[in-house]
Amino acid sequence: MFALASASLSESSQTFVRQHGKMISPGKTVFVSLEKSQTPPLSGPHLYVGSRPAVVVDGKSRKALSILSIFRSRNDVIAGFLREHNVTTMMAEFGGLGWKLLPAAQKAGCAYFVHFHGYDASKKLNSPKTVRQYQTLFEQAQGFFAPSQFLADKLIAIGCPKDAIIVTPCGVEPNAFALSARLPQKCLAVGRFVEKKAPLVTIAAFAAAAKSRPSAHLDFIGDGPLLGECQRYVAKHQLSDKITLHGVAPHQKVKELMANASLFLQHSVTASDGDTEGLPVAILEAMASGLAVVSTKHSGIPEAVIDGQHGFLVAEHDETAMADAISTLMDDHEMVERLGDQARARAISNFSAERSASLIREKMGIVL
Repeated sequence: MFALASASLSESSQTFVRQHGKMISPGKTVFVSLEKSQTPPLSGPHLYVGSRPAVVVDGKSRKALSILSIFRSRNDVIAGFLREHNVTTMMAEFGGLGWKLLPAAQKAGCAYFVHFHGYDASKKLNSPKTVRQYQTLFEQAQGFFAPSQFLADKLIAIGCPKDAIIVTPCGVEPNAFALSARLPQKCLAVGRFVEKKAPLVTIAAFAAAAKSRPSAHLDFIGDGPLLGECQRYVAKHQLSDKITLHGVAPHQKVKELMANASLFLQHSVTASDGDTEGLPVAILEAMASGLAVVSTKHSGIPEAVIDGQHGFLVAEHDETAMADAISTLMDDHEMVERLGDQARARAISNFSAERSASLIREKMGIVL
């Protein structure tokens, strides 16, 4: 059996967590999470651990574990759960959780792997304590995964053995994304309104490009601490007819908007605290939908989007260059379709979820 550990396994958890849970070892996976969900979205035994007593869910019943007494540690509980289900291999999502669950995996005697994703391999490296923890992890776990070579190199620089880590981008399921109708000058942005996503730069760059293009429109899905600032900007500059800020929306809404958009915009940057992207899944989904991408030369993005072949990449914080790139594509729909077709082909061949799952299985020695 295979065990997948994540802070959350709810419907709102990251797309890649659910993909890993469904695709790495289908039908032979158990789950460990820190957050309790009333309706687990993934099929299989679940162990919830956190500040409250752990709970096991077997799909039909829910019971408090009697072993959760003051005489047993959390790691003992997890190790017992892993042994009960004959788990031989375990993978934790994100480096921080990977460090925390290392003793449990060792107690259970299973091979242990950790998948890094973004802030855990960038911002977190500013902490000497975290670096020391990771270095212990590098010595004692059996292998590691990163969504981009950019992040893998950061981990190698602090001691991760080169032969212990492989690049496994968080892939997309191509069949879930039809080729977009690619309506001219219709743009889409998806992402949290946080510093590393620079949503205001995306909005301002689009607004500059849209000034002389009456039919241009941007749909922006996402929420976060910078949403209010962006809403005020849209109101101040009277852009509500050109920019729709949707806030949080279900993934189905994202797919519906991608089915009509022609351009995908994302101005990712390195945040002031060092936080970076891994390789944004939204960009890969847009590519799978046949959208041309306008983004930045940031983290793993250039590993997916080749400048001039699948869209345009600009320097971080260069609002003018982004506006120019958007303008160029808005004025040349034939180019948009060509770049979008090439983006779709690349996403399907290089960044499918099944390909990523296959690479992970191979590294961990899991045979279906």
